[in-house]
Amino acid sequence: MLTERDYLLYLSSILEIGTLTASHLMKHFGSAENVCMADPYEINLLINGNMADKLQRIIKRDEIEKRVASYKERLEKEKIGYIMLGDELYPELLACIDDPPEVLYYKGDIELLRQKNMIAMVGSRQATVYGREAAELISSQLASTGVVVVSGLAYGIDTSSHRGAIKAGGRTIGVSGCGINIIYPHGNRQLYEKMYSDQLVISENGLDVPSYGFNFPLRNRIISGLSKGVVVVEAREKSGSLITAEIALLQGRNVYAIPGRINDPLSKGTNRLIREGATLVDNADVILEDVLGVSVYRPQFDEKSGGKGDEKKSISEELFTDEERKVLEAVPNDPVYIDDIVAASGVVMPRCIAALITLRKKGVIAETERGYYHRVLKK
Repeated sequence: MLTERDYLLYLSSILEIGTLTASHLMKHFGSAENVCMADPYEINLLINGNMADKLQRIIKRDEIEKRVASYKERLEKEKIGYIMLGDELYPELLACIDDPPEVLYYKGDIELLRQKNMIAMVGSRQATVYGREAAELISSQLASTGVVVVSGLAYGIDTSSHRGAIKAGGRTIGVSGCGINIIYPHGNRQLYEKMYSDQLVISENGLDVPSYGFNFPLRNRIISGLSKGVVVVEAREKSGSLITAEIALLQGRNVYAIPGRINDPLSKGTNRLIREGATLVDNADVILEDVLGVSVYRPQFDEKSGGKGDEKKSISEELFTDEERKVLEAVPNDPVYIDDIVAASGVVMPRCIAALITLRKKGVIAETERGYYHRVLKK
C-alpha cells in the first residue's frame, strides 16, 4: 500500500512539476496523495492551463505504485538517499524558512546535516584570483574550527569555498540547483566526486532534472536557509549572490561581505552590502565570534618577537632578505608581468627572478602563467 511519502516521492519524480508548484498544490489539497487524486478541473483553477493539461496526461493513478518502486530502485542503485520535511534529520533552521523543500535528496555523508554551525559562502562564477584566494582562505579558517561551509558547487567562489574547507580537513555541503545525479557545471566533476564520497551534496530536485536556469535562484534559499550566516566574496551590482544575501536577511541570517577594490565591477556588490550594513570580513574571527560566541582562529606569530598588536611579525616575514621583501612588496594580489615587478621593485632582472623563485618556494607568491605572478593570501 502506498504511503504519503510514496505519493510525495512520485510528485517529485515528475520532471514537468517544479518543486514550488508541487508545494503549492499540496498546500491547497492538503497532501501529496490528494494532489495525485485531485479533480483536473480544480487543478486547472490553480495553475497555468498548459501545466494543468500536462499533469492530467502525466499522472496515471494506476501506474503510481510501479513508478515509485522503479524510482526507489534507481535511487538505491545510485546511492542516493532522501529525507522529507518533518523527518528527524531534516535541518531545523531550513524547516523554518518560507517554502522549505518538501524533499531533500542527498549523496554523501548525511550526518553533516546534524551539524549546528553552518556558514554559507557565495560569489561570482567569474571570480578574480583575489576572490578565489579570499574564499579559500576564509573557508579553510572556518572549516578548521568545525564550522561546516555551505556553497553552491558552481565555478569561481563556490568551488574555492568547497576546496578551502576540504584542504583544511573540514566539512562542506554542496547545494545543487539541478538533479541530485547531474554534475553541473561539467568541469567540476572531480569536485563533485570528492563531495559525493567524503562530504555531502543535497538538492530538492530528484533524478535527471536538467540545469534549468530558474532552479538556481530557488536553490539559493536553501543555501542561506541551512546557515547561520552568508559570506559574499565577490558580486556584481546585480547578481545571484546579492539575491542570496537578500534572502538571508529575510530569513533572519547574518550577512557578511569581503571588501574589494572600488573600481572592480566584481566588488561593486560586496562594497554596497558593506555600505548598507553587512559586516566587513577580513578574517574568520569576525564570523566565528557571531557563530560560536568566541573567536577560535588566530594567525600564528613568532613568539621571539615579543610584540603586541601591529608590532608582531609573522614567522614568514622574518625569513625574507631585504631584496626579497622589495620584490614581494612589488607583487600585487592580481597577476602582474615580471617586467612590471622589476620596474616597481628596483631589483635588476636576474636578481628579481632569483627572488621570485625563492618567494614561490616560501609560498607567498604564485605564478599563474609564464612570467605572471601574484601574491598569495596568508593562511
